[in-house]
Amino acid sequence: MWTPEPTQGLTRAAAGAAHVGAMALFLWFQAIGQRLRREEHRAWWAGSGRDLLNVAGLAALSGSLRAGGYPGAAALLAGGTETLLLFGIYTFAAVRTASAHPRAWAIGAGLLVCLPAVLWPGPVLAGLSAVAGGLFPGLR
Repeated sequence: MWTPEPTQGLTRAAAGAAHVGAMALFLWFQAIGQRLRREEHRAWWAGSGRDLLNVAGLAALSGSLRAGGYPGAAALLAGGTETLLLFGIYTFAAVRTASAHPRAWAIGAGLLVCLPAVLWPGPVLAGLSAVAGGLFPGLR
């Protein structure tokens, strides 16, 4: 159903670097969000601020995949999945572990989550296509 659009050379490398950068930036945003949660738990805008940080991360991750040749819907699905996984990874590392450097551990795990979409777009798109086709049979 979905195939990667042809991107090669410098364009693909730049999109891959942008994707890894978006992942690191998103995890930095999570550190800001955790600080907002701790310091401003009574302020009405703190929750909305965290939501805006998450939306910015989703847009950056999806946009970098789109620039790397993913079709729009596939980029949104992959970017949304990565956003949720990265959010969970950072929250677990920062809140549930006694690690002195939760962001470093989250970045390491984030690379494991994000690099397959950059390095192997064909198989990733085939998997996304199978999931989307199973959830929405009318798409086939």
